Amino acid sequence: MKRLFLIAIGMIVTLTGSLAADFQPTIMKLTCPSEIEYHFNDKPLTIPFTISGTPGAVWLVINTHGQAENIIDVRNGYLGWHYVNKIDTTVYVSQRFERDIGETEIIWDGKNQDGNPVEPGTYDYYLWAYDDKSERQLASKDVVIGYLYGAQYAHIYELGEESLPLARPLIIGSVSPYVGFWDKYGTHFKWALGSDPNDSSMLQTTMCSTNYWTSDNLDIDFVMYGGSVFNPNNYSIFYHTSIKNVVEEGFYKRYSTIFKWEFVTDGEAILDNEWLGWDEIIFEEKLGLYADKLSTCYTDRNYIYIAVPVGWSTNQEWNKLRCISFDGEVLFDKMMHDWYMPDQQYLGGYVNGSIDKLYSRGNNKWFLLGSYCCMHQMIDTSRLIVDPYDETDMVVFENRNGDYFLDNCWQENIEPAWICIPGIGSTNTVSSFPYSVIRDAICIDSNNFNIIFLSWFGLTSFGVSTQDGTGIGYMSFADDTNDKFYEENYKGGGQLCDSGSNYDGLYINGINTSDYQTKKETYFVAFDSAHGVVTNTVSVEDENQVTFSVEQNTPNPFNPYTTIEFTLPESNHVTIDIYNIAGQKVETLANDFMEVGKHTVTWGASGFSAGLYFCTVRSGVYEKTVKMTLLK
Repeated sequence: MKRLFLIAIGMIVTLTGSLAADFQPTIMKLTCPSEIEYHFNDKPLTIPFTISGTPGAVWLVINTHGQAENIIDVRNGYLGWHYVNKIDTTVYVSQRFERDIGETEIIWDGKNQDGNPVEPGTYDYYLWAYDDKSERQLASKDVVIGYLYGAQYAHIYELGEESLPLARPLIIGSVSPYVGFWDKYGTHFKWALGSDPNDSSMLQTTMCSTNYWTSDNLDIDFVMYGGSVFNPNNYSIFYHTSIKNVVEEGFYKRYSTIFKWEFVTDGEAILDNEWLGWDEIIFEEKLGLYADKLSTCYTDRNYIYIAVPVGWSTNQEWNKLRCISFDGEVLFDKMMHDWYMPDQQYLGGYVNGSIDKLYSRGNNKWFLLGSYCCMHQMIDTSRLIVDPYDETDMVVFENRNGDYFLDNCWQENIEPAWICIPGIGSTNTVSSFPYSVIRDAICIDSNNFNIIFLSWFGLTSFGVSTQDGTGIGYMSFADDTNDKFYEENYKGGGQLCDSGSNYDGLYINGINTSDYQTKKETYFVAFDSAHGVVTNTVSVEDENQVTFSVEQNTPNPFNPYTTIEFTLPESNHVTIDIYNIAGQKVETLANDFMEVGKHTVTWGASGFSAGLYFCTVRSGVYEKTVKMTLLK
C-alpha cells in the first residue's frame, strides 16, 4: 500500500512538472504593401493587408508625408485643443473594423476627417490593431507591470547591451510602496519574457535596504525610493532617485538625490559611493496637496530623465523635468511652465496634476503625461540637452481639453462647460458628475502610436492616439468586466514590447477584482501596427537622398591624430564617444546638436597608449561604431 502511494505521488509530481510551460504567446502580425499607387480621382482606394496570429479590431490612419518642416506652430481645434509643430499630421482616422485572420482590406475614400478630398500627393498610411477577442494570458505571477496612478516602476527593455533586439526582452524595475508591497519595498528585479509564468525561481531580485520607508516610520524623517532605470549598456547597473522628507521649523520639506547601484542577484545591491548621491547633489522638491508622487527615473538609452511631480496644487508651480547623463552630469533641471494652469476650473477641491509619467521611443522625443491633468505633450529635448533655456521647437504636439479624447472630464454635458477636473471619486466631490479619467501609464509602439492606459472609465482600459496626438479611440480588453467609474475600478496600467521578438504585445495587470493579487501579476494581449505609403507618383530612388553613415577613420592606423567623417539624415543631437578594448569610455569628442549633412571630428590620442579603440557615433535612433588602431 505504501509503495502504491509513493508511485501515485511520483505520478502527480511528474504530471505537475509536465504541465509547467514557458510563456509562448500567440503574437499578432500585420503585413501591408510598402507603397500603394492612388490617383486621387474621387474613387475609393482599397488598402490590402494580412493579419496573422490572432483576429482583432483594426483602424486605418492617414498622415501627411514629408511636410513636417512646413507645419510650424499650428494650434487648432475647438478651444485650441490641438497644437503641432514640425511634425507630419493626421488627416484621417477610420472607424473601428473587426478583422479575422487572413488576407483582408480596408477602403479609404480619399477624404479627410471633415469629409473633404485631400490634396493629391504622397501620404503615410498606418494600420493599428489589437486582439479584442482573447482573454489576457499570464506572463508572470511575480512581476508587477502597472502601478495604478503612481509613477511607472517597471519597464520593458527590448534591446541588449549592443543595442540589438533581445530574443527574450526583459521586464526590469523596482517595487513601489503603493501596491501593497511593504515587505518588499526596496526590491529591484529582472524577469525574462518567455520564462514559466508560475516559476518564481526565474525572478532575479536584489535589495536596496538602506534607509527606506516602512509603514512604521511615517511620522519621522524618512527616505523613499523612486522608480529605477537600468544602464542600457550594462544591465547589472541601475539608478534610482532617493526622496527624503524632513521636518524644518515645524514644516515638512522634501529633498532628493539619485543613486547608482550594482545589481547582486538574491543579495544586497552595492551602492556606488563615487557617483552622485547625497554628498554630491541635492535637489529641492515640493510637497503638494498629496505627497504620494515620487520623482522617478526613465531612460531613452542615452540619458536618465526624471519626472518630478508635486501632486495637486494651484498655489505653487512645480512641474520639473530633469536630465542626467550616465556619467553623472546634470544636463538640465527644467520647470515645464506649460503644465502650470492655476486659472483652469476645478470642482471638488482637486486641481491640475503635474507630470508623473514619461515615455520615449528614442530620438530625444518624450511623451509627458499626468494622472490627473488637462494636457499631455510630446516634446523634443535635443536642444535642451545642449542649452536648457533653448525651447526652440521643444513642443512637438500637445493635446488639451476640447476633443474629449483623454480629457480628464469626459462627460459632454457637465456644467460649467469644459471644466478641467470635475472631481475624483464618488463621495469627495461637490459635482453631480463625479467622474474623472485617471491616466495610469503611457507607452509608444515602433510606428509611434501612443497607448495610454486608463482607470475609472467603465469598461475602457486604454486609449490610442496617432503620431501627432489625434485620438483614435478608447478600447477595452476581451475579459474586462468592471464597468464602474470611480475608485473601485483601478485597472493598473501597463507597458508594451514591439521589437520584432516572439513576445511583442501589450503587457498589463490582471483583471480588476477585489483580489489584489491580480494587480501584482503581468498579463499579455496581442497587438501590432504597420506602415506604408499612398502616392500618386511612381517611386524613383533619389540618388541624392541623405542617409546616416560613419566612414572608417583616416588615417588608420594612426599616430596620434585621426579624422572621423559622418553624415546625418536629419538635424539632431549627436554624441561621439571613444572606447578602449575593455569597453570603457575614455573620451567624448562631441555632445552637441548638429544639422543635417556631412561632419568631421578629429581625435588627438597623444595621451593614450597604443592599441585598439572604438568610436561610436549616436544620433537619435542611429548608431554606428568603427574600429581604430593607434600606433606609438
